[in-house]
Amino acid sequence: MKGKSLTLVALITLVLLGIILSQMDYRVIVLFLKRASLPLILLSFVTYTATYLLRAVRWRILLGLPLSIPSLFHIVCLHTLANNLFPFRTGELTFPYFLDRFHRVQLSSSLSSLFLARVSDMLALGSLFLVGLAAVGFPGEKTLALAIPAFMAVLFFSPWILAKLFPLLTPILKRSSSKMETFFQELQEQWKGKRAIMANLLSLAIWATKFLAFFLLAQEMTKPLGYPLNYWKVVVGTSASELTTVLPIHSIGGVGTYEAGWTGAFILMGMGKGEAVATAFLFHMTLLLFSVILGLPSYIMIPWRGKRE
Repeated sequence: MKGKSLTLVALITLVLLGIILSQMDYRVIVLFLKRASLPLILLSFVTYTATYLLRAVRWRILLGLPLSIPSLFHIVCLHTLANNLFPFRTGELTFPYFLDRFHRVQLSSSLSSLFLARVSDMLALGSLFLVGLAAVGFPGEKTLALAIPAFMAVLFFSPWILAKLFPLLTPILKRSSSKMETFFQELQEQWKGKRAIMANLLSLAIWATKFLAFFLLAQEMTKPLGYPLNYWKVVVGTSASELTTVLPIHSIGGVGTYEAGWTGAFILMGMGKGEAVATAFLFHMTLLLFSVILGLPSYIMIPWRGKRE
């Protein structure tokens, strides 16, 4: 990123941080620091770490290469940390970089697996988000009744859907560059039958587990406020935040954009504005801390793992 662009992003991030600090209810921070249960926060961290392991297993399945789970786990830790910190989703570039540097994985293979993982993530997240909307009683029950099975059907039948689409793209691919043709060949190879089904099932498991970690953490933040939190409210609220991270509007550390998703969703679910802003900021900073705790040791370990393999 060029110097001027980075300066602009930094200024935008500072402005968004200033807005957050001016709108939050600091009582929420004080109550959390006084009353939070350390064992439950540690349980949230352990549950959150489990999603990294599940992602490592999913990468191994999609890549179809004999890479060790510990090595892929370290790459996931660094990739996630970069995604959480870098603006405009530039952290995604670290995944093919580390695979090439330490395992000599071809760029076309790493990029295609990254693309498929993100498609699977969006389908799994969308499915759980729609179920959450129905569970918390958002209006539009008839629309949700149709949308939920539709998302689930696309999630589970995507291997067959793409298998039908790939032949239709053949004439276009023949006129494209060899790199693009190789990329689509990798997509077709990685998104076959059992591999695709396992990847989609793992995506559902990843997000369901991640939301459980979020629930354990958010519960400690909202308990002193008397807010009636449940798992599905966390799914809806944090889905709104997570969706901001996949858009090219991600600021440095996601500051401001992540909080906006959480705040809007929880205000709609009855939380006061000051409390919603404060819990969003507190929740986001804790998640960043989790990713730093997992990412920094991996930065030390990954060269050693790469040399061994």
